[in-house]
Amino acid sequence: QDERNQVLTSYLWVRQTWQDAHLTWDKDEYGGIDSIRIPSSYVWRPDIILYNNADEHFGGSMETNVVLRSDGRIMWDSPAITKSSCKVDVSYFPFDGQRCRLTFGSWTYNGNQIDLHNQLDTGDLTDFVENVEWEMLGMPATRNVITYGCCSEPYPDVTYTLLLRRRASFYVFNLLLPCIMVSFLAPLGFYLPADSGEKVSLGVTVLLALTVFQLLVAESMPPSESMPLIGKYYIATMTMITASTALTIFIMNVHHCGPGARPVPPWA
Repeated sequence: QDERNQVLTSYLWVRQTWQDAHLTWDKDEYGGIDSIRIPSSYVWRPDIILYNNADEHFGGSMETNVVLRSDGRIMWDSPAITKSSCKVDVSYFPFDGQRCRLTFGSWTYNGNQIDLHNQLDTGDLTDFVENVEWEMLGMPATRNVITYGCCSEPYPDVTYTLLLRRRASFYVFNLLLPCIMVSFLAPLGFYLPADSGEKVSLGVTVLLALTVFQLLVAESMPPSESMPLIGKYYIATMTMITASTALTIFIMNVHHCGPGARPVPPWA
C-alpha cells in the first residue's frame, strides 16, 4: 500500500461466471466432452471493471482461457494487478487500521442487462500471501444497487472491503522507542555542572535528533490536515525541550554574571 499517494496495489485472481444459452451442446453426441478451454476473446464477456481504479492504464483482466461447459456455463479465472484509491487515516499511526474498498461493476450494462452477484460473502483468502507491514483481518463482500439521477435503471456493483491492520513492531523499535529514550536525555541537562559547557549542547543535540525522527514520520504520511498522535507527541516533546534549553541558557547566564552584575532591584 502506497500510503503517501493513498493507492492500494492488489494482485488478484478474478473469477467470473455467467450463462450463455447460445454456446451449448449435447455432450453425449460429442464423446462425452463436458467442457472445453478456449481463448476468452472467442466468447462474449461482461465488461466488469474496477470502479475506483487509480491506475493511468485503465485496463481489466488479463487475456486467459475460459472454461466453457456443455450447458452454456462459462467460467473465467484471470489474474489482475489493480491499483485502487484508498483513503488512509493515520490518526493512530503506527497502531492504525485501514479499510480499503475494491468496487467492481459493469461499465456499460445496467442491472436489467447484467444481474451482478457475488458468489461468496467474503473474498477467498486461501492463497493470500502475507505482507510484512500489513495484516489482513478479512475481506467481506457486499452487493450494492445504485440508481443515478440521469437514468432510471439500477446499476449493481460488488464491493470487497479489505480490513488491514498495521504491524507496528518496526515503527515501535525504530521511531517510537528511540524518541522516548532521547526525550529522557533533555532533563539531564539540569544536572550537568554549569562550568562544563555542555548543557546547551545537549539540549540542541536532542532537539536535532527529534527533528530527524519527525521528518521520517512526515515522509511516510500522506498530506493531510489532521496530524497523527505520534506527530503531536513529537511536536509537544520538541516544544518542551526547546523551553528546557532556553531555561538552561537563562540559568547559565545567571551563573556567569559574576560580581559585575547589577544589583537586584527592590521590587524583585
